[in-house]
Amino acid sequence: MQLGYRLAATLLAISCFPLSAVGETLNKIEITATNNYQSVIVEQPEELKTTDDNALTTYVFERARFQNNKDPQLFIDVMDWVASQWQHDGMNQPPAGTSSLDILKKVHDEGERYRCVEYGQVMADILSAMGHHTRQIGLQTSEVAYGGFGMGHVATEVWSNALGKWVFFDPQFSIYALHNGEYLNIHDIYQLKRQQQYDQIQFLVTEQFARLNQLDVEAIKSDYANFLSNYLGFHISSRHLYGERQRVFLMMEAKTPPLTFQGMGSEYPKLFTQNPDIAYPELNKTSIAMTALPNAQSDFQTLMEEHGIETNEQYLEHQWRFAAKGEISMQFYTAMDRFSHFQIRQNREEWVDIEGESFVWPLNKGENRFEVRSISETIVAGPITFVDIRYSL
Repeated sequence: MQLGYRLAATLLAISCFPLSAVGETLNKIEITATNNYQSVIVEQPEELKTTDDNALTTYVFERARFQNNKDPQLFIDVMDWVASQWQHDGMNQPPAGTSSLDILKKVHDEGERYRCVEYGQVMADILSAMGHHTRQIGLQTSEVAYGGFGMGHVATEVWSNALGKWVFFDPQFSIYALHNGEYLNIHDIYQLKRQQQYDQIQFLVTEQFARLNQLDVEAIKSDYANFLSNYLGFHISSRHLYGERQRVFLMMEAKTPPLTFQGMGSEYPKLFTQNPDIAYPELNKTSIAMTALPNAQSDFQTLMEEHGIETNEQYLEHQWRFAAKGEISMQFYTAMDRFSHFQIRQNREEWVDIEGESFVWPLNKGENRFEVRSISETIVAGPITFVDIRYSL
């Protein structure tokens, strides 16, 4: 009878304690995958500016039907339209300060033709007015200093929020490049050539341009591949560095920096780099500062004393008492031009707009995914930043 009473009393006492008092387990919080890493982030507003050019977009949208398309297909359609507006004339340079709207009106009303530079300008200005970051790039041969005439070419790169990278377009020829289904920028193309995979690149000509110009598509692809291969010495872009606008020369095939262009001097200083991150800054990226919130039981020293923990083995045995709880505190940062707000998505559910710049993410047991992106005033969504966390034994 006494034994039965003692057993019942013991069981009753155990049932009155929380589970943690009789042997808790440690649930670990571990990141299994993420792209939330710092890089060369653009902070100068001059680098991020898009334009608000209603006159240009109104004029273009009256003549084109691509404004509802999505990145990156939108970029291809804009390039195709611009490339199809006039025939190339490498010697017809418009007066300084001529706007893209003026160029298009001259083309449509007077039959003017322009250079590769103007193709790039018009494409860039249309996309910029739609809230996308576009830049004209210079491409030069390794022998640009004293190699003679025709050592440079002008093309275009567009920042793709969907792909999280710069993508190459050549609106003079209405051509873009893919490798194994991936859109390429000029540095990608250079790297593939360096790896002896240049012949695996697909140079694609848009359909409307090919049809209007009655092109042999396969022939133009081959001709263009040979043409572009000559211009992978230098990649020239405009960057805001050291407090002012710089002409940045990314050295690719070239071994030494040139101080002249085809033997001629220039009023514009050149800033040389061998680091592609300088020439290819990430735009519109959302960065997350994050931490697991602490367990609220008690502070570290008190728990150590209460449970007589003196060795590492004892600490590991009691680690569940100290362990962070399953909540992640997040602070969001962005340098997006004309930023409006953040959107978040948990475990691949619907995107949700949030107010402010912080969020506490409650974890489910098992696998968890969190995604965040910046949204601009023009409703352009930036690249997705994601974190995968396992919360389990």
